[in-house]
Amino acid sequence: MGTTKRTPFRVRHPWFVHVALVVLVLLVGAGVYVGVAVHNRLEEERLGLATIAAPTAATPLEDASQHAGAFTTEVEFTSMAATDGQRVATEVAWDDDWFFQDPTVYNHELATTCSVLSAAANSESAYYQQGSNAPAYMENALASLGFETISTASYQYRSEIFDEVIDFFAGTDDVVAYSVATKHLTSSSGDTKVLYLVSIRGSYGAEWLSDFNMGNASDYDMEAIDHEGFMRAADEIVESLSTMLTDEYAANPNAEVALLFTGHSRGAATANLAASYADDMTTSLRPLAPLSNIYCYTFATPEVTQLGNTGEALYDNIFNIMNPSDLVPRLPLASWGYARYGHDLWLPGYGDDGFDERYDAMKAAFKKNVGVDCPYVPEDRERVDAFVEKLGEQIPTQQDLVSAGGIASLVSDLALDLDPMQVLYAHYPNVYIAWMQVIDAEDLN
Repeated sequence: MGTTKRTPFRVRHPWFVHVALVVLVLLVGAGVYVGVAVHNRLEEERLGLATIAAPTAATPLEDASQHAGAFTTEVEFTSMAATDGQRVATEVAWDDDWFFQDPTVYNHELATTCSVLSAAANSESAYYQQGSNAPAYMENALASLGFETISTASYQYRSEIFDEVIDFFAGTDDVVAYSVATKHLTSSSGDTKVLYLVSIRGSYGAEWLSDFNMGNASDYDMEAIDHEGFMRAADEIVESLSTMLTDEYAANPNAEVALLFTGHSRGAATANLAASYADDMTTSLRPLAPLSNIYCYTFATPEVTQLGNTGEALYDNIFNIMNPSDLVPRLPLASWGYARYGHDLWLPGYGDDGFDERYDAMKAAFKKNVGVDCPYVPEDRERVDAFVEKLGEQIPTQQDLVSAGGIASLVSDLALDLDPMQVLYAHYPNVYIAWMQVIDAEDLN
């Protein structure tokens, strides 16, 4: 019998070959397009060719004297809970004398105002969207507080969806957007200072990937390091401040500078590290400001470092305020060796004495600020506690997290034990604001 010759696959299925070639061409084309787009966008950023320009100036002050000393003003921001376009705003207090007081003594009024400015930092992103008619939330807020120079330039290439895609492919997602503003202060006793306020936006777009970039201490020939994604963002801010302050001191060698750092979520983690670096620099030859002039208030703050010196007196000017029902401040896990610099302060939580009465007041404040009922569920504290305990048992070290089994366990735990969207409500900046407005310093644990 003769041997039957097998017909080649490409002859028997010509359509498949054609489809495969088309797909290959499309993938190559897409790769080339992305590569060119990344290059062009980075070149635009290098040359300062922003697609959406920063506001030319803050809203003019009708009477600057009304924005010095002690006063109150209204600040507008946004909320994920305001799904029908409600106007979100609240009154905040300000007092220039705050920055002539000991930064290691917790100031609840200043902390409450910082919680609102942290929310406005998130809202600012809307201004930098193509076709948006959103106001410049940070500029307006800071102008109403009497700040004279306000820069939100870092939002220019970090707020469009296209920019987030570019950051993903370029591997430049270890960044944050932030505002830097200055105000000349005169105390009630006649002393003067120049305040530099740094308000940092929370996780946005591709920056979420950086939240998981904890880094590897061995890459730095160290036993422990700060969270790498947060560290890179904080380094950028400190370098920017260093440049600004070099110019400040050159123009006015006798200037006394004060620094205020604040932020929510990723912004809180970055503020925590940036403030700790500013504290560290007070022991060097080129401090940014005296240790007695550095203030920091953060909200929903993740754990930021595996270094063991977070409780040193050097960092007593850093205050981290967290909601017990919020999962974010519990990550990365303390059982993996992570902590925050400074003092941890916890809002009232489900099960605490007198919680129900305080919770009713918080809900009323939330509705007044946002115009809708507060969606956060305090009982999630128990589920968050159980989740963190179980996660620590199943993934005992950071190295175990990156294994296939560790990732599978994490996904399984999230799916079975928590409603991620419901737990997210406890993380809302507006929940933190409402809590801060109805409690006193002694209500923080």
